[in-house]
Amino acid sequence: MQAWNLERGRWVAYTQPIAANVGADGMSSHPSETRSATPIGSFTLSQAFGAEPDPGTQLAYVHTTPSDWWISESGPLYNTHQRCSTDCRFTRGAPNEHLYYETPVYNYAAVIDYNTANSGPVVAGAGSAFFLHVSNGRPTAGCVSIPQNQLVRILRWLNPTRHPRIIIGTRR
Repeated sequence: MQAWNLERGRWVAYTQPIAANVGADGMSSHPSETRSATPIGSFTLSQAFGAEPDPGTQLAYVHTTPSDWWISESGPLYNTHQRCSTDCRFTRGAPNEHLYYETPVYNYAAVIDYNTANSGPVVAGAGSAFFLHVSNGRPTAGCVSIPQNQLVRILRWLNPTRHPRIIIGTRR
């Protein structure tokens, strides 16, 4: 992975290349709930979260608690963040992710806006919970992961007024 700035009409590298992990099933232009594949394409990064306090990002940041979940079950809450501890409108367990307890990978994370309300209509089953998060050194379930120190640097750099995006794919 590498971060870039657009300066005076030219792309200038902000970081050196960063070792990153993607889904155990590689990358796909058709991800789903049944494959551990990372979506291919260009996606906005509009919000962040983590079990650790806000590292200084300008993105909307949720400091997670034991009540924070990412919903992957079909229904009206599909592919959204929800905060609930009792009498929730969703299953408190699989396939939903209990964000606060998924450490160290969710110490810090940015939401990749694939199949979210920020990217257009949400399609149940087309894949959910795709994040740029802390690496544990292994392939992911479909996210992109990098070392925590590099992710914190990226989170501090991201500026919503510049409409940040993550482009996932391969060089040809």
